Amino acid sequence: MPAPLDLDALVAQGAAPPPPSPIMSRAERLESDDLSVVLGAFGRSDLDPLVKILVDKDFNTKSKPLKDSDAYKTGGGDHHRYIPQIVEEIRWWGSHDLKDASEPRSYRTVVAELCEKAEIEVTDTTSVFDMERLMVKKRVDAGEMGGSTVGTVIGAAAKFGILRLIGAANPVGLGVTAAWTLWDMMGPNHKMTGQCVMAIAEARMRLWCAAMADEMEVVG
Repeated sequence: MPAPLDLDALVAQGAAPPPPSPIMSRAERLESDDLSVVLGAFGRSDLDPLVKILVDKDFNTKSKPLKDSDAYKTGGGDHHRYIPQIVEEIRWWGSHDLKDASEPRSYRTVVAELCEKAEIEVTDTTSVFDMERLMVKKRVDAGEMGGSTVGTVIGAAAKFGILRLIGAANPVGLGVTAAWTLWDMMGPNHKMTGQCVMAIAEARMRLWCAAMADEMEVVG
């Protein structure tokens, strides 16, 4: 049996992300473990916070960061045109602390490491979507409030009876795109990956709630 393709590696090498399967719903695309598929299901405004984090960083970075890439410079603000470069940079930030690393870590590995740092238990079968959900739940349970970014996620989940997605008994507004204090103290790599993953988690959960709501309306 041939080895499965490493889609993350292909994207990092500049290959275009694979087109979504026509039989995949938007909710299924948002549930994918493949970051390029997930970001492809985002709208331009949903990608804005993530791109801002990568472009506005104020500490040492890779030799050719996103903002210096040809795709970004010629993209005209259309973030979908440089999704491969976005994925590559996130994976690089999750890998550059490894001595002589020849291949950037997969996005799944990056998220799993953040869960480990935050003492969140996951297994080899835990989906990336669920890892991100557990990270958001950890922040809610820790009472790290402030901001209204997750207010839209909580509201949508509660409205459509899927508040269990977040697993919080008494959630209030939570700014998930802000750096988690834990990662702020770990150095630039975890600060970057922490902020990026939380920005992705916020948008993914919000859009997933909306996609599920749409599917419920169609079925109803």
